Amino acid sequence: MYLVTDPYLGGGRDAVPGIVAEAVRGGVGVVQVRDKECDDDEFATRAAAVAEAASRAGSEVGREVSVFVNDRAIVARELGLHLHIGQSDMPLAQARAELPDHLMLGLSIESEAQLAAALADPAIAPDVVGVSPVWSTPTKTDTAPALGVRRADRLARAAHAGGGRSLPGGVRAVGIGGVNASTVADLAATELDGVCVVSAIMAAPDPRAAAADLLARWSRRS
Repeated sequence: MYLVTDPYLGGGRDAVPGIVAEAVRGGVGVVQVRDKECDDDEFATRAAAVAEAASRAGSEVGREVSVFVNDRAIVARELGLHLHIGQSDMPLAQARAELPDHLMLGLSIESEAQLAAALADPAIAPDVVGVSPVWSTPTKTDTAPALGVRRADRLARAAHAGGGRSLPGGVRAVGIGGVNASTVADLAATELDGVCVVSAIMAAPDPRAAAADLLARWSRRS
């Protein structure tokens, strides 16, 4: 279960670390800090707070939580956090070059052509791809048309077959876009390694319960 944060859905930027901690207690294992509107200095401060909250909550439940930052390579490198980029952010080769080898790189992909381009050179291939959007979502409107479950499954299988730097089983693939308690079970039988959510946890009255419910529905994999 992969949570992408939003600075507003949960009641403002100051609320984000607390929501992340509760979500981790509920089962979230990966967090991406996303905030397109603040400057790098503020973003770094807030990303560090989220990473601390995730680490603390992870220690409580005995689970290591991977924390990514969205688009801010300098911040990722300085804080020792993983990096996720979109198709309109920096080139993949540049992002890989700016990260130390032990940090993971994520990439949003919306088509077979984008995935093929990302996997063309195993030395710079991403460690994980966000298959996006599975369904249309009001949370992020600047996306390609919805892929649907079957196409998302095919992209996940292609990512696994495409290889990568060192991960066994190829590049990991997670589905994002319109994933919530009503839809997550539809992805349970696919080859996706996980699912990303935003509003389903960030806007939930009880983020811990929401995360646990989503994970339970996802875990009923056939």
